[in-house]
Amino acid sequence: MSLTSIEITHTVTRAGSAIGFAAFVATWAFLFFKHKRKFTALRKKKYLVPYFLGLGVMVLASACQGGLLGLVSGFSTGGGNQAGDLASRGMVGGDGAVAVAQQGQLTFSGSWIALILFGLAVAFCWYAKNMGERALMISGAFSGATWGLSISLGGVAAFTGVPLSNWLGDLIIG
Repeated sequence: MSLTSIEITHTVTRAGSAIGFAAFVATWAFLFFKHKRKFTALRKKKYLVPYFLGLGVMVLASACQGGLLGLVSGFSTGGGNQAGDLASRGMVGGDGAVAVAQQGQLTFSGSWIALILFGLAVAFCWYAKNMGERALMISGAFSGATWGLSISLGGVAAFTGVPLSNWLGDLIIG
């Protein structure tokens, strides 16, 4: 795999899933230590909403194979795969190029639900009070585009979010 350009893909590799999980752990560990090692600080809505909105939007965007959402999520997933591959070679001595993604597809109506949530996430980022909220959303989006697509515990978002979005889209849009 060449590291000169980022491949646009919707299939997360084991290395990409690992780097997404590392971003998840690093984000919440930073907040844990920032608040003097208190877990109660991690339950605040000001941390949960931006992070999980970003995670959920990118999981749904990855189920759209084309268009703007597919391009954004494919770029994030490909970048995560390549970052994970580079870190794996340097830190653990393997490449981790085995695909571990589950591939759920959104219906036409479900894709519109994903597009609306993507627009809300962009507006949330645009009107965020500070850079901390934006950083949490970006971290959540990166974790969603990598670890959130895997067949591991992180993939729970994809296993539940894609069918839920399809059902909601059929219910509201038709």
